Amino acid sequence: MNQLALQIVIIILISIIITFIRRVLHRWWPRDARYYTFWPIILGYYSLANLTWLWFPYVMIGWALVGILLVIVQIAFSGELIYRRFWRSFWQFSVLYSIIVYIGSIIFILMG
Repeated sequence: MNQLALQIVIIILISIIITFIRRVLHRWWPRDARYYTFWPIILGYYSLANLTWLWFPYVMIGWALVGILLVIVQIAFSGELIYRRFWRSFWQFSVLYSIIVYIGSIIFILMG
């Protein structure tokens, strides 16, 4: 439980630091990059720490399936794959997916 509290504090601190850096470097900072843009990297690491190597491949398979589904949807609706649009939407779904996986890893820790 102590490790979980430390993980959450570190996520909050990194988000505050990124927000501060964004305000300082507002002219050079990418317009679409927010503090939660970096969460898939951080939450992926913490999910790996919480789930161990046994369950983490399933997380990666799910992430790959999200990408494949986004490609299929984009081709079905627009008839072409535009990388810029794909990567933006893929990373936004990655933020949502990593939050869900991290919450699932917390539940995994609490259950057993």
